[in-house]
Amino acid sequence: MIRLPPGLRARRPAVRKGRQMMFARKLALLVVLLAGLLGAGTAVAQTADDVDAEFTAMMIPHHYQAILMSELAPDRASDPALKSLSDRIRTEQGLEIKMLQGWQGRNGLPVTDAPTAYEEMLGMPEMIEHMGMATREEMDQLATLSGPAFDRMYLDLMIPHHEGAVHMLQDVILHGSDQDLNQMAQDMMSTQKAQLAIMRDMQSS
Repeated sequence: MIRLPPGLRARRPAVRKGRQMMFARKLALLVVLLAGLLGAGTAVAQTADDVDAEFTAMMIPHHYQAILMSELAPDRASDPALKSLSDRIRTEQGLEIKMLQGWQGRNGLPVTDAPTAYEEMLGMPEMIEHMGMATREEMDQLATLSGPAFDRMYLDLMIPHHEGAVHMLQDVILHGSDQDLNQMAQDMMSTQKAQLAIMRDMQSS
């Protein structure tokens, strides 16, 4: 079971641990079931470890939101360094989604459709809070901004987003069982931590 951090954002109240685990389980099962209904059309037996399977089902829509945020930057950001970073995030996380979907397919799991799973996830506000994700309202607001205001909000949203990803990656590294996925998660975590350091420097400058 993915253990999500109690309050990645101090500005929002924390959800109690028991409820948090319930939301994580509900979301993971919903995403896997929905992917099966939209993809194979019939239920597919889960052959991978539950921790690994849940991680991929949750990380795919998590990455998808980072891509959506980063797609706004070329036309709205004012800082060239932020534009460059957002382009790397968009490209790298797009490739990682494909890698995670490939892992699902190789392990007999339904392949999670990123846009569909993302929309389902936005309907669970407590869940997205604890994964460090932006709300639908925050995403809508970001899309209205430009210049330094966009730069500030992009960092305000993407930093906790990366922090949530790091926590999820740490969990699957510690508790998952698949060695290929473990290596994939370690590589992702190195990238996320490096990008976090860059964004924190940008935010403090």
